[in-house]
Amino acid sequence: MAIVVSSSPPKGFFLPVAGSVILKKKEWTCIHQEVIFLITFFCPRCGSIFDGTVRPVGCSCGAPLKSSIDWTDLDIDQSAPGMARYASALPPLDPAVSMGEGWTPIVRSTTGGPFYKLEYLSPSGSFKDRGSVLVMTEAKALGCGSVIQDSSGNAGASIAAYAARCGIKATVIVPRDITEAKKRQIELYGAVLEVVEGDRKTAASLALSLSDSTYYASHVWNPLFLEGTKTVAFEIWEQLHFRAPDAVVVPAGNGTMLLGVFKGFKELLQRVRIKRLPRIYAVQGSHCAPLHAQWNETGEKVFGGTLAEGIAVTDPPRMKEMLDALRVSRGDVLVVEDETILLEQERLALEEGLLVEPSAAVAPAAERMLRGAGMISSGETVVVPLTGSGLKKIPSRRPKKQASPDEGRPLFDNLGRKIRG
Repeated sequence: MAIVVSSSPPKGFFLPVAGSVILKKKEWTCIHQEVIFLITFFCPRCGSIFDGTVRPVGCSCGAPLKSSIDWTDLDIDQSAPGMARYASALPPLDPAVSMGEGWTPIVRSTTGGPFYKLEYLSPSGSFKDRGSVLVMTEAKALGCGSVIQDSSGNAGASIAAYAARCGIKATVIVPRDITEAKKRQIELYGAVLEVVEGDRKTAASLALSLSDSTYYASHVWNPLFLEGTKTVAFEIWEQLHFRAPDAVVVPAGNGTMLLGVFKGFKELLQRVRIKRLPRIYAVQGSHCAPLHAQWNETGEKVFGGTLAEGIAVTDPPRMKEMLDALRVSRGDVLVVEDETILLEQERLALEEGLLVEPSAAVAPAAERMLRGAGMISSGETVVVPLTGSGLKKIPSRRPKKQASPDEGRPLFDNLGRKIRG
C-alpha cells in the first residue's frame, strides 16, 4: 500500500518558496549574472497549483508534487563546478552547500557496447547527491535546524553528508536489512540513524508521521530532488556532443533516476535541443518488481528480499509518473535475477574496472539482455548510469576468473627478491 496523503497532507514541510514564485538566483548561488526565473509546483493527478507562500509534502489528493521551471536558454557555464554548469535551468544551488556533484565521467565499455556514466563517483558514492544539494540548499535557506529522511541507504547517506556541510542535524530512518556499510556511512556524517523493523514503506511511513515537526528532506516527495537528477540527462546530451542517445537503461526503485532522466530529456526536447526522446528502460530485481508488475498488468503483490536492496521499494509513490515516462519514451521494464546481478557486479569489476553495488549492476545486466534479445542494435548509442559505489556492498564471494599456470605462485619471496619473471 502506498503512503497516501489523504484528506490533508502532513503538516510539516511547509515552505515559503512554494508555488509560482519569482526567485533571484543571485541571492542563492555564485552565478555571475542575476537570473530571474519562475518555478511552479503542481499536482500531476488533480492539477492543483500551489501558488501561495507554502508548499505541503503532497497534494491533498495523495499525489507527490511536481515542479516546472520556466527556462528558455540553457546557458552552460563551463567554468562552474559539476551540475552548477546548468544553473540557468535549476532551482537555487548554494555553492557553500555544493561539493561539486555532477559532471561525472562517461566511458565506453571495453566491448565497444554501451557508455557507462559513472554516477558512483559522486561525493557520497551515489547519484542521489544531485538532488540532495538542492533539497539542502532550500533547508539551509529556510533556517531549518533539523531535517528527516527515510532511505534504503544511498539517499540517507547523501542527505546526511549535505546536512553536515550545512550544520543541520539530520535523522535518517532505514529498514534493518540495509548494508552495514551504508549504516556506518550515515553515522559517520553525524546523522542520527533510526533502524526500524520492516521494509522501506515502514521507514517512509515513520518519516512522514514525524514531518510535522521538522523539514522532510525526502528524495521521493520533494520535487526539487528531481530537478537535480534531471541534470544526468543534460550531461549525457552534452557529453555525447549535444545529441540524445537511442536508449538509457536505469535501475528503478522509487524512480528518482528514471524520472530525472526523463524530465531532463523532455525539457531538452521541448526546447528543440534534441529531435526525439531516448527509449528509457527501467530495471528491477526479480524478487521486488512492482513497476514490472504494473507495467505488465500481472497484479503481482508479493515481494521478497533481493540482493539489490537499494531499489527494493514495494509501492513507490510516483508509480504513475514512472509508468507515464516509460510509455512516452517507448521504453520497457525488465527484471534481473539475483545470481545475474552478482555475476554482473563481478564482470564489471573484472572486465571494465568498475566497482558498483548490486542495485547499480541491474542496469548493465539488463542492457546485455536487451542486446541479446535484439531490442538494442549494434549501431545504437546506449547509456547506462552506474548509480552507486560497490564499496557500499562488496560481493561476498571471490569472482571466478580463468587462472594462468603461474597464478597463485608468489612473484617475490619474503625478502622482496624476484623469484619468477
